[in-house]
Amino acid sequence: MLTPDKTMNDALARALGGQTDSLYAFLCRGSGLPGVRANVALAQSFAEACASDARAPKLAAAMARLDADFAPGDTALEFLPVCGVMAAAAIAIKQPGARAAMLGVLHDASEDLRFRVRDAVAPALAKVGEQLGDELVTELDSFMDGYFHAAAALRSLAHRELLARVGAAESVAGLLTKALDLAAGAPRAAARYPGYKALLEAIAAAIEPLALKLGPPIFDVAAAFAKNKDPHLRDLVRTAASAKKLNARFPEEVRRVEQAFGATDKPLRDPRSAPRPSRKRGGGRRR
Repeated sequence: MLTPDKTMNDALARALGGQTDSLYAFLCRGSGLPGVRANVALAQSFAEACASDARAPKLAAAMARLDADFAPGDTALEFLPVCGVMAAAAIAIKQPGARAAMLGVLHDASEDLRFRVRDAVAPALAKVGEQLGDELVTELDSFMDGYFHAAAALRSLAHRELLARVGAAESVAGLLTKALDLAAGAPRAAARYPGYKALLEAIAAAIEPLALKLGPPIFDVAAAFAKNKDPHLRDLVRTAASAKKLNARFPEEVRRVEQAFGATDKPLRDPRSAPRPSRKRGGGRRR
């Protein structure tokens, strides 16, 4: 009997030659879907198995781009584009010549409406960043063109593995500024967009780890954002930049950010000019 790894390798060899049926069947059988969690270990094994093959970029791109008609969400078939995303990251590490194309695959997958596919992008980018460090930070600038894209980039930057390799504080601060500008420039209707909500969540989650690692440049971004007038975005940045761990490690920086926001807070309204409740009317005769 063939071992599972042998079976996947044989199926992968056929898929790299253009016959994907056996590979897709093998991956779907081991996907763990439909279910609570996809089999990430299997997806990673697949990614590593095809990372160095010159034919793999075409296969990874095709799998990552399988649409919801072929691979509906919450089915075993959804595992196939997830595997494509993870393979694209592994190829970006091992094959520099295919890196730009594979990052383009990850860019596109970051706005996939199937959440498992979309959510696979940030950790995939983090794995690339774990190897490339600041080189990936430069590449992430291309992700600042959309809500879901920017959210994936920020979430990847907040990963411990990637942060450990990052030293270009000004470049990361620039990405955070672009993400904030993207959110600040959104139309009012964007509040209903899933991508916009994902971006706000990513900003709120990224500021603390980025500031803990990179220090003043991230606080500079937060302080500069105090000029923005959107109360929701102001509160989001202000709260994230004054997190407990940040206050313990960078008390002066947190105080500087708070002063910047305090200086631009709207003055409190004079309570004497506030609307007063009108005289009650109706409800029967007074007794």
